[in-house]
Amino acid sequence: MSMLIAIAVFVTSLVLILIKPKGINEAFVALAGAVLLYAAQLIKPEDAAYIWSFVWNATFSLIGIMLFTSLLDHNGFFRWAALHLVQRFHHRQLVLFIGLSLLAALITVFFNNDGTILIMVPIVLEVTALLGLSRSGRLIFLLGVGFMADTASAPLMMSNLTNILTADFFHISFGEYASRMLLPGLIAIVATVAVTVAFFRQPIKREETRELAPERFPKPSSAITDNRLFYLSWLNIVIMMIGYLGSEKIGIPVAAVALGCAAVQWIASALAGKAPFKQTIGRAPWLIIIFALSMNLIVYSLHVHGATAWFPAVLEQINEKDEWSGIFGSGLLFALLAAAINNLPAVLISSLAIEQVNGPDYLPYASLLGTSVGAKLTPIGSLATLLWIQLARQGGISISWREYTKYGLLLTLPILLLALLGLWVLDWS
Repeated sequence: MSMLIAIAVFVTSLVLILIKPKGINEAFVALAGAVLLYAAQLIKPEDAAYIWSFVWNATFSLIGIMLFTSLLDHNGFFRWAALHLVQRFHHRQLVLFIGLSLLAALITVFFNNDGTILIMVPIVLEVTALLGLSRSGRLIFLLGVGFMADTASAPLMMSNLTNILTADFFHISFGEYASRMLLPGLIAIVATVAVTVAFFRQPIKREETRELAPERFPKPSSAITDNRLFYLSWLNIVIMMIGYLGSEKIGIPVAAVALGCAAVQWIASALAGKAPFKQTIGRAPWLIIIFALSMNLIVYSLHVHGATAWFPAVLEQINEKDEWSGIFGSGLLFALLAAAINNLPAVLISSLAIEQVNGPDYLPYASLLGTSVGAKLTPIGSLATLLWIQLARQGGISISWREYTKYGLLLTLPILLLALLGLWVLDWS
């Protein structure tokens, strides 16, 4: 009976997240589900303590990274970079498409995927409006940065919340993570550019109907509100990367690095009068954190009451043969799981299953490729995609779930397979 209730709460939460009645945020749906399970005594305080034991580092890292990126964004850091691309390539829209996609990849790799959506979608909406593109042309540019937000989130640990969660679960250091995921992650980025360009090249070319005067577009320098904070941003980024690499050697969690750099940027911004307290706090991803913690509790209740007992057996069977079939089979399995139930709960189910079967050491990395790249198969696959749909709609570009899924299926599978190939090559060599 307890298993049926846990399944019912999970399925109901998932349906409500999908349909969003009266626009209710998915965080409140997930929180209500977790509270209901706690009231029914299907989740106990020790379960919450167990979940918190391996998500606290990811949680505080996400807060630090999002605060840092929001401070940079408030000073025009990312808009400055985008306007440089627009000024130079507005008359060559295919090159501009690639440039904006690669900018999204850089933001994702060095910050995180949800931040990329919050930063790049408004920029792309502005740029495509200035270019005078049609609805389909604007959607193509939005799809470019939207896909890159997740497919580019594999190379480094801080690029995705799921990366930090998995690394903490399996005690993987920043350097160890990068040594295994940098190549597959870079392949995923290159593959995303190649696949999207191949798919959208002709529609983009058809949009290039006229030459536009450069004066039509704002100058990049106009985006920066404080040059001193701009230079500090670059210094802080370098310090953050060094801190991540050395965090294990000096015995500090990556959360301390992210929060420390955010604090330095925040103090400097506040002294310059560019970081109002309420506005800065309001930019932190509180709802994303509530969603992640609540969904982890709901999914853990499925695990505790036996609803996911079948998954380790399937995973073990896939990895019985050779490494090739193990990597590709597992990656596709994790991708389907993320596409069906969202990658945050999927990564917990995957991690618990991998721990249970005590499988090959490539499994956590195959899981991450499946739950980051493979999550793009469906609109529900990642929170970044749900956020992308919402922001695009607010900007006047509505996309149905059916239309998105068409693009998701066509674009995601080749990117995922090439990324898994990179993991296999690295493991095989």
